[in-house]
Amino acid sequence: MKAAIINHYGDAHELHVQEVPQPTIDSIDDPHQVLIRVHAAGINPMDTKAREGGMKFLQSGHFPKILGAECAGVVEAVGLMVKEIKPGDRVVASLGLAGGGYAEYVVAKDKNVIKLPDAVDFSQAAAMPIAAGTALQALRDKGNLRPGDQVLINGATGGVGTFAIQIAKLLGGQVTAVCSTEGAALARQLGADHIIDYHTADFTKSIETYNIVFDAVGKSSFDECRNILTENGIYVTTLPSPKQMLEQVVTIFTEQKAESILFTFSQEDMNWLLKQVADGQLLVVIERTYRLDELALAHAESEAGHVKGKLVVEVVSDPKTKTE
Repeated sequence: MKAAIINHYGDAHELHVQEVPQPTIDSIDDPHQVLIRVHAAGINPMDTKAREGGMKFLQSGHFPKILGAECAGVVEAVGLMVKEIKPGDRVVASLGLAGGGYAEYVVAKDKNVIKLPDAVDFSQAAAMPIAAGTALQALRDKGNLRPGDQVLINGATGGVGTFAIQIAKLLGGQVTAVCSTEGAALARQLGADHIIDYHTADFTKSIETYNIVFDAVGKSSFDECRNILTENGIYVTTLPSPKQMLEQVVTIFTEQKAESILFTFSQEDMNWLLKQVADGQLLVVIERTYRLDELALAHAESEAGHVKGKLVVEVVSDPKTKTE
């Protein structure tokens, strides 16, 4: 099969397409495996960090490596203990640090695989698990979002941010989006009630206060945001630093809280998110799709920043793909 691989850690140019052995399921040693013919894979900061070697202590030391932490496609085969999924099913899968999504075939655990509604295409699905799941868990679980809460989202037009705006609105929040001038129209389209242009204003100096400040790009700190939190407000970041971890411990004993979100795949969450997309309540924003042999360009664009929504690799061209 074809796969985009790296033979050692480095910059985006290390990614190249090569023929590698196709994976197979092992029904004896792991009867919960699912073999997927990949149609599309999402691109995430996790992938670029893994490519650079930033996660090598959490991964095997073997090369070549196939990255890609999320994908969507069609089931080819299943293990003996897989009950809910069968060959031919359209699915989305979370692959975690093991990766493997940047290839024509990948093996996933059945607990990390969900069937797709007919209304959701492969590219939409592949863009969702990490970004949409992070947004949902950050706002609902860490931020304890309640109807009427004032929510500020920094990085509101990025991969996590575009989902966060919409999820906050679905949960009843009033949303202030921090984004660029160019992103303001998109943020409003997604439901933002107010816009702060980071080119002209520092959101941490706002005179407004918020029940939740969600930094979806990890560029602020609890200390910087303390003055814009309500008395019992919660600050949530996607990029915890050692200082942030200390603040989380300290704020156990205070009204204002510092939290960080580490995404954990949940079938229940994924089913809910997919239903929102299928029902037209949640828009998957995809700025651009790439071919497998264009992954180096995709990683370079991701690392340059300012991507609106998500970037997706189409391993198999899907004429039905919608890239709103």
